[in-house]
Amino acid sequence: MPITISAIDIYPIKSCRRVSVHTAAIAATGLEGDRLFQVVSEDGSCVTQRQHRVLATVSPLITPTGLSVSAPDHGAIEIPQPRQLDTTASALLGDQVRVADSGDEAAAWFSAIVQAPVRLVAMTEESNRQIGLPQAVSFADAGPILVANEASLAFLVERASEPFGMDRFRPNIVVTGADAWLEDTWQSIAIGDSALAHMMAWPRCAVPQIDQVTAGRRREPARVLRSHRWCHSVPDAPGHVRRAVEGNALFGVTFTSLDEGAVISVGDEVEVIETGSPLIAAPPN
Repeated sequence: MPITISAIDIYPIKSCRRVSVHTAAIAATGLEGDRLFQVVSEDGSCVTQRQHRVLATVSPLITPTGLSVSAPDHGAIEIPQPRQLDTTASALLGDQVRVADSGDEAAAWFSAIVQAPVRLVAMTEESNRQIGLPQAVSFADAGPILVANEASLAFLVERASEPFGMDRFRPNIVVTGADAWLEDTWQSIAIGDSALAHMMAWPRCAVPQIDQVTAGRRREPARVLRSHRWCHSVPDAPGHVRRAVEGNALFGVTFTSLDEGAVISVGDEVEVIETGSPLIAAPPN
């Protein structure tokens, strides 16, 4: 059975709802349109569901002129794409990036959502977030493209105390046809004309416990991840990887791609070019 793409999701605003697409292009910072907007506090610090779960209820849509954004009980607004770099914002890792402010109307709308003073900022073509990878990065935590496996999700759900879906993990590319946890071994893969290189197995924070429809906090998948996917120690890993993953649960794998302009689509076959040892062993069935 071939390994294929079963879903492609982008997140126009970091920590807000996904937009499922059939086709996506590889951009300079990941998938085109992914996490180019971010909510920030008054001092420019990144604001996510970690601080305000209600962001999970905000639905953005990409329009020809920018974004259309809506949320329950708050209506909808149109946000023109800002073009002028006029401020600096902090990404999640604390690194600074030059960005464009989206204006007072957007700031007021998001401030009403989270009930705190915030603003909405956007990357432009002139923004440049470099964190030591071959590829620039959007406002994604650190990895440009997150890949997840349906079989790995099914493994967790079968052993969990309550149901949850793939949306909790907020991946960009979901694959089907691969055995559970096989994705941990993929060092390089090819999808159509694009080559993707392994970055690292991804450590999970508290966001997967947030229901991505209601913004309510749940017990899972934290419990099942701790039981089956906990990374205690990886002494042979590079220092930056050890700092990121030790003491965390792992789900999904981040990849980079320098094939800007290449297009991927739901149904495309995923060719595994090179494999290696996983960061942690796959849990037994």
